[in-house]
Amino acid sequence: MSASSAEQKPSAAALVTLFGSSTALIGLAIYQWFELIKIRQGGTSACSVNETVNCATVWNSTFAHLVHEYLGMPVAGLGVLWGVVAFALTFLLVQRPSNFRAGVKSWAIVGLLACVTFISASLQAKALCLTCLGTYALTALYAFGALKLLGGELIPGVKELLGGLGWGLVLSVPVFLGLLYPGSLTPTEVAALPKNLDVRDPNDVNTIIDSLPEREKLLVSWARDTWKKAPTHDTSMFPVHARRGNPEAPVKLVEFTDILCGHCAKFEGTLNEIDAMAPKGNLSIEPRYYPLDEECNPEVKGSAKDGVRCYGAKIQICAQQHPKFFVMRREFFENQHQLDQGMMLAIAQRLGMDTAAIQSCIKSPETEARLKEDIAYAKLFDIKGTPLVLINGREAPPAPVFLLGMAMSGGNADAPFFQRLPPPPTPQQMGQ
Repeated sequence: MSASSAEQKPSAAALVTLFGSSTALIGLAIYQWFELIKIRQGGTSACSVNETVNCATVWNSTFAHLVHEYLGMPVAGLGVLWGVVAFALTFLLVQRPSNFRAGVKSWAIVGLLACVTFISASLQAKALCLTCLGTYALTALYAFGALKLLGGELIPGVKELLGGLGWGLVLSVPVFLGLLYPGSLTPTEVAALPKNLDVRDPNDVNTIIDSLPEREKLLVSWARDTWKKAPTHDTSMFPVHARRGNPEAPVKLVEFTDILCGHCAKFEGTLNEIDAMAPKGNLSIEPRYYPLDEECNPEVKGSAKDGVRCYGAKIQICAQQHPKFFVMRREFFENQHQLDQGMMLAIAQRLGMDTAAIQSCIKSPETEARLKEDIAYAKLFDIKGTPLVLINGREAPPAPVFLLGMAMSGGNADAPFFQRLPPPPTPQQMGQ
């Protein structure tokens, strides 16, 4: 009898693998959750290297939004749930090996199947999430410990698997219910402007700041503090080539975008709202280009080899003097998901532009030099991704209410309505 019990006891290698991988996965999932919050507040994730290697693209995909909408928590929350249950099953395995061996194996298989689903979603988003790769690796390591190191049948019979899965589901219920609260506090979209706001009345800005949730107030306070502390650089060597609005506006905003950047498309819509709301003459907008493709931008790694990002930057450079340039730019972003070179040229033609001249301009060395100028300009500010937003020569977080306040105040970050904000948050409060 003792020999049989000894055979059933998990090996030290199996337990170290199971406990270690599940604990590490819980920690990684919590980190991903905090990074998602930072992105949704207008910040940039540490794993957003470029448009291809970009966790934010995956976390903001349609699939990820559907998960959050229907389950009440982001995908990272499911990672926490799976990791906690995996750890709990391993703990129970130590107490009663014969009862929970099938449970650990079943839960490992569930994790592998979930990884296949999430990998498929990442492929559809056409982006690589580095931290997600870490999640897949840790899940695979747990599965190796469960299916190989734990002993017994590699994959138990259907009856044992279903019984083991039942334990996993029972343990999942309280964990899931406990995660619904932080899930409800996690923003589902990137921060946007409040609706139904007549910002031409400064009292309305006071009202909207007072009515913001505490976390949103902290975000605006953080953005204001970040901008005030940001260094300035001499940009006099970069002349203005295109500008919308008053050239003498007290708030001069420069934006560096990539035509296929999802955050850039959302920011462009927000910026159009701010421009419409701001008092006339207070804001000017200068578009610049930072294509996330090594074929035309040596500062980034990776390329889709389709030329869309580079072509998108160059056709905008060539069309900047046309009166319908900003209409064209807006249509490019609105049609981002199906955009290709032919569509961009067709949009330009429909808006009355000379496409033959544009095509010649795109191939010219002058346009190549202009694009290099924008890339050099962005490098001054140690660009980490797009959009990069500058206000009066300082980098500014693309937080909508902060940008709106700056446009309303004529660039005065100490305007009375900003004084209604709480002190800048600590890194812990920002979820960093």
